[in-house]
Amino acid sequence: MNDLPRPARPAAVRSAAARPAAAALLALCALAGASAAHAAPPDGPSQPIPDPGKAVASGDDSSAIAVNPANLAFLPGSELRWTWVSTGSASPLPARGHSIALALPLWLVSTGLRLDFVDPPAAAPAPFDSPSRWIRWGLALQTGPTFAFGTTLGWGSSDAPALDDHFSLTSGITLRPYTWLSLAAVARDWNRPESRLREAIERSYDLGIAVRPVDGRRALELGLEASYTEGDAAAEAGAWVPRATLALQVPYVGTLRGDVSLRDLAVDGGPHVAAMAGLDINLDETQLSAGGVFGDALTRSGAGFYAGAAIRGFREPGVRMPARVVKIRLDSTPGVRRHTRFLQQLWRLADDPEVSGVALVLRAEPASSLAHAEEVGDAIRNLRRRGKKVLCHLEDAGGRSLHVCSQADAIAMNPAGGLRFSGISSSYFYFGGLLKKLGVQADFVRIGAHKLAAEQFAREGSTQIGKDDHQDLVDQLSAGFLADVSAGRRIPVDELKRRIARGPFLAQEAKQNQLVDYLAYDDELGRVVDEVMGRPSRLGEDDPGDSAPERWGRAPKIALVYLDGDMIDGESQSIPLLGVKLAGSYTVANALRRAREDGSVRAVVLRVQTGGGSSLAADVILREAILTARVKPLVVSMGSQAASGGYYASVAGSPIFANRSTVTGSIGIFYGKVDVAGLLEKLGVQVETFRTTPRADAESLYRPFTDDERAELGVVVKRLYDRFIGRVAEGRRMRPEDVDAIARGRVWTGAQALERRLVDRIGGLRDALAEARRLGQLSDDAPILSLPEEDTSLLGMVLGLAGVSAGREGELARATIPPVLLDAARALTPFLVFGADKPLARSELAGEISFGAPVSTREDEPSGPAPGEP
Repeated sequence: MNDLPRPARPAAVRSAAARPAAAALLALCALAGASAAHAAPPDGPSQPIPDPGKAVASGDDSSAIAVNPANLAFLPGSELRWTWVSTGSASPLPARGHSIALALPLWLVSTGLRLDFVDPPAAAPAPFDSPSRWIRWGLALQTGPTFAFGTTLGWGSSDAPALDDHFSLTSGITLRPYTWLSLAAVARDWNRPESRLREAIERSYDLGIAVRPVDGRRALELGLEASYTEGDAAAEAGAWVPRATLALQVPYVGTLRGDVSLRDLAVDGGPHVAAMAGLDINLDETQLSAGGVFGDALTRSGAGFYAGAAIRGFREPGVRMPARVVKIRLDSTPGVRRHTRFLQQLWRLADDPEVSGVALVLRAEPASSLAHAEEVGDAIRNLRRRGKKVLCHLEDAGGRSLHVCSQADAIAMNPAGGLRFSGISSSYFYFGGLLKKLGVQADFVRIGAHKLAAEQFAREGSTQIGKDDHQDLVDQLSAGFLADVSAGRRIPVDELKRRIARGPFLAQEAKQNQLVDYLAYDDELGRVVDEVMGRPSRLGEDDPGDSAPERWGRAPKIALVYLDGDMIDGESQSIPLLGVKLAGSYTVANALRRAREDGSVRAVVLRVQTGGGSSLAADVILREAILTARVKPLVVSMGSQAASGGYYASVAGSPIFANRSTVTGSIGIFYGKVDVAGLLEKLGVQVETFRTTPRADAESLYRPFTDDERAELGVVVKRLYDRFIGRVAEGRRMRPEDVDAIARGRVWTGAQALERRLVDRIGGLRDALAEARRLGQLSDDAPILSLPEEDTSLLGMVLGLAGVSAGREGELARATIPPVLLDAARALTPFLVFGADKPLARSELAGEISFGAPVSTREDEPSGPAPGEP
């Protein structure tokens, strides 16, 4: 207990033996390194200014310095707090006056400093009627969200010798095994502090429990605790003081707090009641507190009061601030993970009652593919459904900007800018002629006439099947694009198609064609925002700040596992000079295993962003996905592409979500190599090979396959293809012959895949996460754990020092390779990545599917531009 003083007793009459119930805690306290020879202030002299309504098990602010130092470890941010308690001149309570506390979390510890200026009333018993001062320093070890240990060191001084020269040690532990339960134990003055008169304070112990019965949320908190002060076996028994606390959130105001304790339980005329009740009013990062102090244990007549104020580095729910319009500026196109963070930012703003609108200032394309643009468009529609207005301001924009911003309330454009878009086109590189001139021969075996990836290296141009497939893909993407923009801009599809065909557009032309609504410079953005909002508005940057956690302990969460980049065997890698990411089978498999074995993870979302790669890597990842799906819900979210090996690894998920423009399918296998003997001969290099069997060097790059080897290779590829078909049939609960009919290397959009039962639902990442929460029985605010962690390698740190942050290696690529060569260089990635002995489940790479946006605005790419990426 920390609300009332307990009388000090001379050390000479104190029992030398500690109570057995406290022995274990005292041993733990000894770890703080203090000497028992020093003794902590007596219970009365060491009594701090009361902290109304703060429980031993749950006070996670600066009050923890005096209440329970272990709780400093859970401090959400810095806090400066002042408290004033007044009980009237007739009160027997000596611990009244002012306290000032400053607490802040550091790297591995949290710490705080508190000053108590005790101004006791004249009615307080001697020697407690003399003013005193206390300095307390608290320190807590941050061991995680479920356990904390802390110690407070205190120094007391007073003009009264009985209250002067105390050194106190108080230690506590807090355990939070569940999001709704907190347990705490505190040993106060456990080093038996002595005053100048050699009078010691008895040790006391607090045991507390706090619960949040409403789904673990802070809306309601109940606490029960008991304080035991050691007595003297020769004089009197120890004293128990029970206490109850209440914290109830008041919507749009703050928190109603109260506490009540019963004292003198074994004394004639007892028990006596001590109580406090009041209100914390939260104004952004400021808290104002006031309330009453009453009860016959505190006041002889009437009641006292308390008041306080705090400036904090975090927020608690309270008074709504005036609604504002948040400005978000994008200067580079988000890559895979930054795209997710961008979506999360928009989702958070949709739920923020203090946000009335969002202004997207786009200086680059807001999405790296049409599928990603669909997800951003969905986030904008979600904002509008929540009553927020959304404005886009464009400068030099492309088709993905038009697609995203057509979902907003209005689009403004810089009068000197333009919309560089007149339709969708695609380009594919064919290196057969180049390789032939170099004396290099591509030798591939494939299954399925639509498995076109091998053609890029073996032919000088596409087959008719390839041409038809490519045109169909562009037509499918265009249909989805026109439907979305038509609905957003309220222009019939046929009319919209005619207008777009007249592009590209200068800003004035875009406005005349109703593709934008306003022409405005950057400095005029505020005026346009006011016009869209229909009233004067506060326009500012997004600054969410830190918030006090809604629940205790380790909250159940969703694991978001990324499969991003060309799939390779082993660990994930990257090729910074090309901005290429490689998804290693071990890295992704370990991420799935970690999510499966983490008890706090209730559901897993596998975010697939790959056109495939090594068929072995795909199978290794699929195996871990299958094992994960047996233990907990596994939902698949397909991003820009989830084709070939990417689709292979997805079939364990249930359900599978795809955007309408996601490129998927491409179920097929190819296997082969390039023969560089001709190139070496031109360079004057001769290669001699010695072998023990005819096929010992079959995979050598220095000769072509023989007819016998090619025939055997066809058998191997057929077996791998049948395995692919079998995996899909098992995962999708289809007959193998039905899978084969829609496989053979054919690429589908997400909308087409839904019709062919390759995916379950059309939807983006938001839909997939919502389904994972439902299946895992998680709350809407369940945290998301992203796996694998982003690059922390030496190369990653070097790139960071060079100004290239994680996930933005594409910036380095653009700085080192001319844009006109960058796509071609990325298309040749297989020669850099995959050996001749690797069977590949990989879709064809498009050099560019253009939506009119400049290539240089791309932030990063998973493994080169993929089909369906504008």
